[in-house]
Amino acid sequence: MSVKVKLTITVDGDILINAKNVARDKRIPLSRVIENFLKFFSEPEFYCFKCGGKFKARDADLCAKCGWMICPHCGACRCGLSEETAIAVFHMRRIYEDLLGGRIK
Repeated sequence: MSVKVKLTITVDGDILINAKNVARDKRIPLSRVIENFLKFFSEPEFYCFKCGGKFKARDADLCAKCGWMICPHCGACRCGLSEETAIAVFHMRRIYEDLLGGRIK
């Protein structure tokens, strides 16, 4: 287990108040929320939409045809999805990209 270190950050006051309230209601320490975000930010992991296998972004190749990550477990990418499903998955991915401030891979 790694050693915990103190982190000092500056954020918008209203955002901090809202985050503390949500964390309190969910009974999650705010430090764990920040730690989970930083872990995902530095080493994102995903679940394949086809097989459900979990994989790290760094372990996935990008499909030359569709540009999506190829699941290292089953080989699925956007190419195997219907247009309607691909649009839904794309918009869900945009949530992560907005959260992280840029493309994931």
